[in-house]
Amino acid sequence: MPTMNEAQMKAITAGDGPALVLAGAGSGKTRVIVERIVWLIEERGVDPRNILALTFTNRAAAEMKSRIAARLGVERLATWVGTYHSFGLFVLRREMERLGRPKNFTVFDDGDQLSLMKRLVKGLSAGSTKVSPREALSWISRLKQETEEPGDEESLNEEDAVFRELWPKYHHALEKARAVDFDDLLGLPAKLFGEDDEVREKYRRRYTHILVDEYQDTNRVQYLIAKELSGEGGNLFVVGDEDQSIYSWRGADITNILDFEKDFPGAATFRLEQNYRSTKAILAAANAVVACNVERLGKTLWSDQEGGDRVGYCLVADGGAEARWVVDTIAKRGFEPRSTAILYRTNGQARAMEEAFRRKGLAYIVVGGIKFFARKEIKDLLCYLRILINPVDGESLRRIVNIPPRGIGGTTLEEVNSISERRGIPMLEAMREMAEDLAHSARARNAAAAFVALIDTLALKAGSDSVESILEAVLEATGYRDYVQHSDEKDFRARLEVVDEFIASCAEFDERDEGGLEIFLQDLALVSDTEGYSNETPAVALMTCHSAKGLEFDNVFLIGMEEGYLPHGIAAESDEDVEEERRLCYVAMTRARKTLLLSGAETRVVFGEGRDRTPSRFIDEIPEGQLEKVASEEAATRGRARPSAPRAAEGELRMGAKVRHGTFGKGTVMYTSGSGKKLKVRIRFDSGMSRQFMVSAAPLEILEGKRK
Repeated sequence: MPTMNEAQMKAITAGDGPALVLAGAGSGKTRVIVERIVWLIEERGVDPRNILALTFTNRAAAEMKSRIAARLGVERLATWVGTYHSFGLFVLRREMERLGRPKNFTVFDDGDQLSLMKRLVKGLSAGSTKVSPREALSWISRLKQETEEPGDEESLNEEDAVFRELWPKYHHALEKARAVDFDDLLGLPAKLFGEDDEVREKYRRRYTHILVDEYQDTNRVQYLIAKELSGEGGNLFVVGDEDQSIYSWRGADITNILDFEKDFPGAATFRLEQNYRSTKAILAAANAVVACNVERLGKTLWSDQEGGDRVGYCLVADGGAEARWVVDTIAKRGFEPRSTAILYRTNGQARAMEEAFRRKGLAYIVVGGIKFFARKEIKDLLCYLRILINPVDGESLRRIVNIPPRGIGGTTLEEVNSISERRGIPMLEAMREMAEDLAHSARARNAAAAFVALIDTLALKAGSDSVESILEAVLEATGYRDYVQHSDEKDFRARLEVVDEFIASCAEFDERDEGGLEIFLQDLALVSDTEGYSNETPAVALMTCHSAKGLEFDNVFLIGMEEGYLPHGIAAESDEDVEEERRLCYVAMTRARKTLLLSGAETRVVFGEGRDRTPSRFIDEIPEGQLEKVASEEAATRGRARPSAPRAAEGELRMGAKVRHGTFGKGTVMYTSGSGKKLKVRIRFDSGMSRQFMVSAAPLEILEGKRK
C-alpha cells in the first residue's frame, strides 16, 4: 500500500456499516476510495464482483478503474466502477421488461429532448400560454430528480398548467419512440429498487459493498438508489465535501451529506484535512472564504507545502483591461500554458479573454464549448445509426429523412406524421404505407419508398457487423460525404475531419469488444461536456468555475470577482444561494497549486450598457494579510484609484428610492419587508423587469431618495 496519512488509513480500514469520509479539496479522496477497494479485496477477502463504486464523471471513473487495476496487478477489473447514469443504464439493459417496456431502447440526449419538446409545444392549442421548451424540460427534470409527479392541485400560474399538460405528452412520446431521457436512467432503476422486492434483493446480494464518490453532488433519486441498495446498516462508504456542493441548479441536495449520520444511524465519520495540492497561502485564503458559510459539517484544510506567493488581487478599469492584464501576466511570468487556467462564473465572460489571447498570439482552449458529439455531422450520423436499431424512433427520422436532400420536404413529412398519428403507427411504417398509397403524388411515393428501402438495407448490417463497418455503409449509401462537401464549400474539410474522427471512435469501440451498435449508442449518451479536455494540451484552459471542479492547475486566474458575477446576481435572493456561490468560489480557488490571482473590474458592459461594478464580498472575506493588491500596468499609468460604490443599508431604502444594482442597472424601490439581515427589497428596473433581493447580499447603490 502507498504511504498514507493517519486519517486516510482510518477511513480505508473502517469496519462494516455506513461510513462518511469528509474529504477536503486536494486531500487524496480518490486514493482513499482506491485503497479502500484494494483493502476490501486483499485484506477482507471480498469478491471484486461484489463491490460497486459510483462516481459522477466518466473521467473520474476511468481514473479510478485504472488505479485499482494497477494496484491489484490485473488487466481487466471485475469490480463495477462507473457513473450513476452508466450504472442505471446497466440495470435497465437487464431489467427494463419488468417495467413493461422493451429492452432495446434509445437514450435521448439534451438535443433530442429539446427537439421533441419543441414539437410538443408547437402542437399545443392556440389558446395555451406560451412556454419555453427548455423551461418545460427543466420543470419536468426537477420533478423526476425528486421522484415526484405533477399533482392534481390547481396551478399556481398559467405556465405550470401548461407544463402539467406537457408532462404526459412528453412521456408518451418517449415510450412511443422506445426511448428514455437522462433522468430516466436514474429514476427508473430507483423505481425498480423501491417497488420490486426481487430486483432489489438481487442487486443487494450482488453488491455487498457500495462506495460513492462526490456524495455532496447526489440528488434525491441518487440518494434513494444508494439507500435501497445498501439497506439498513449496510456497507455504504461515501466520500464527499459539503464545501464543494455547487450543483443545486441541476438537482444536487446538500442535505444528503449534511444529514448522512441521521439517515444512516451508527455511521462512522472521518475527516481528511491535509491538502496535498495547494500552498499554505492559497489554502488560508480559501478557508477564510468558505468559513463564512453556516451550512457546514466543519473542517479546516492545512498543508505543509511552503513557498508560493500570497493570493493576488487586481482591480482594473474594465473587462478589456482585465483580459489584457491576464494575458500580459501569463507572458511576463512565463506560466506554462497547459498548467494555467482562467476561471469565470458565466460563459459570456470568455469572449473578452479569447480576443486578448488572439491578439497576444497565446494558445488557448475553451473547455465546455460545443461537444464533439453535439456537432451537426455527428448528430446526423447518430440518427441514422439509431433508427437502424430502433425503427420507431420518430425524432431521429425527422432529423435525417431529408439529409442529404431526397425530395422529402415539409409537406410530405406532415403527411407522414398525419398517417402516423391517425393509424397509431411509427413514422417509418407510415412511410411504407405512403409508398403504396396512390392517393399521394408519385414523387412523394417514390421518395418515401426509396428512404424505406435505404433504411431496410442498412438495418440488415446493424444486427451483426462492427459499428465502424455499419457507419461506413451509411456514409456510402447516403452519399453523406458528398453532401458535406457541397453544402459547405468553405469549411467542408474541417467537417469531413469531424466525420473521420467519428469513424475512429467507432473503430476504438469495436476494438474494446464491449458490445454492438445498441451498446455503442447508449454509452454515447453518457459523455459529458469536459470529457475531451486533457491537461496535456499545450494551451491555457478557459472554463467556468463549475467545469473546473475535479481539475487542478499550477496557476489559476479567477476573474470577474464582482457582485453580480461571483456571487451571481440571481443568488442575491436567498442566503442559501449566496452560500452556494461562496462554495463555488472556494472550489475555484482550490484548483490552484502554486499561484492564485483574482481580478475584478470597476466598470463593465452588461446588457449592452456600461455599468459601475462593486467588488465581490468574497474579496472582503479574505483577511488583509493574506491578500496582496496587484496593480496592472494600465492602472499604474493612469493612476486610477477610486473607492467602490457604497452599499445600501437598512434605513436608507424607502418606496420610490432610486437605486443601481451591480448587474441589472438602475431601478426604483417598490417596497421593502423584514428587517436586519432579513431585510428584503423589490425593485422595478428601468428595463421593465422587477426582482426581489436580500439587501445584505445584493450589490445595491443608493442614487437618490435615501433620506426619509
